[in-house]
Amino acid sequence: MPEKDVVMRAMTNDGAFRIVAARTTDTARGVIAAQKLSGVVASDMADLVTAAVLYRETMAPSLRVQCIVRFADAGGQLVADSHPDGWSRGLVQAPSPDSPPNVRETPATLEMMRTLPNSDLHRGVVEVPKNGNLSEAFMRYMQLSEQIVSMISLGSVVEGRTPTAGGYVVQLLPEAAEAEAAMETMTKRLESFVEIRDRLQASDGSPARLIEQIFEGMPFTWLHESQVRFGCQCSQLRVMTTLSLLDRSEVQELVDEGEPLSVGCDYCGASYTVEISHLQGLLSAS
Repeated sequence: MPEKDVVMRAMTNDGAFRIVAARTTDTARGVIAAQKLSGVVASDMADLVTAAVLYRETMAPSLRVQCIVRFADAGGQLVADSHPDGWSRGLVQAPSPDSPPNVRETPATLEMMRTLPNSDLHRGVVEVPKNGNLSEAFMRYMQLSEQIVSMISLGSVVEGRTPTAGGYVVQLLPEAAEAEAAMETMTKRLESFVEIRDRLQASDGSPARLIEQIFEGMPFTWLHESQVRFGCQCSQLRVMTTLSLLDRSEVQELVDEGEPLSVGCDYCGASYTVEISHLQGLLSAS
């Protein structure tokens, strides 16, 4: 049976390490299709979506997070959202449709944002390495902004017969005995898991298989798992709510045009039609 997009967690029985691993193949494919992406930018978007899922599941499972690769010199940005209901989405904003941003050619930063339980916004920004490796940027963020020692790998293959996307976060836990020695051992072990695309393709992106390989020979316990999917929060109601915030004169101009208003979602491509009668209703309400 084909694998499904899911996040799985496990912890070594000695309390030294926790791992969060995700299969995001179908979610990433949904984002890529909605944004009409191909080539390098499609792969970068798949990795960013995986990063957003892992970031939320690791730091704020019940809250929304957003990850942004922002390019220098007004070079555009890549955006990935991950929601506690399990859906994720992405957006590419480029200066020109003919020149999608390339993180290997243009200096960029990785911005990670998450909502805190008190509704404040936690935000951290790190530079993306010159080689464009988003795994390294994500690790740098976790170390500098969250003060959590983490080993991370993101991987995706977006073209060909066996597309795949996924990744993992391994964290050293505060309860770890002889933390330095434990970290040295795990770092050595993970040298074989820096590049994971071949492993993901061989197992259809299975996070369970990835965890078993990383923790091989180490007693561990399976923890909670959660489903992941491509999705969006856009709706007809949100469109009407946004229109209700316009000045009365702006709504009147839309009515005077005499045609139903068509509104498209930049994230998922969904299209919504607002009839003249509904626009007139906004005028009556105001």
